[in-house]
Amino acid sequence: MVISCKDKDKNETPEPTAKNKILVNYPWRMSSVTDLSGKTIPDNQLGTDTKYILKMDIQFQQNATVKALDQISSQVINGGTWSLINEEKALDIKIIGFSGEFGLEELTNSRMKLKSKMPVGGVEQEAIMVFQPVIK
Repeated sequence: MVISCKDKDKNETPEPTAKNKILVNYPWRMSSVTDLSGKTIPDNQLGTDTKYILKMDIQFQQNATVKALDQISSQVINGGTWSLINEEKALDIKIIGFSGEFGLEELTNSRMKLKSKMPVGGVEQEAIMVFQPVIK
């Protein structure tokens, strides 16, 4: 009797990594934006797109889709795709108004820090967006 193993790996999706699991665990809410030294940047110095992100919860899903939800109504106001890239050192997000490759500075169950270039006080500079999980 011959036992075949050739179908064993068919239709199997790759196991999510630890970072994938943390990302999809909860929606994320931006709590602050800091400069590279960790000093909080006041909201009135942030660009329009960045201020807009402060009003939404970002929900990463297993199937590589991402949704932006209104914090008050929980209605989906935007959506797109996401993926971890560069050996999980960056997060590639494609949503209108919130697209690009963001440096993944920190990702734990209690905090996510994404590094990006953004306008601060009208000047383009690198800054850190700090997110907290939304636990309801």
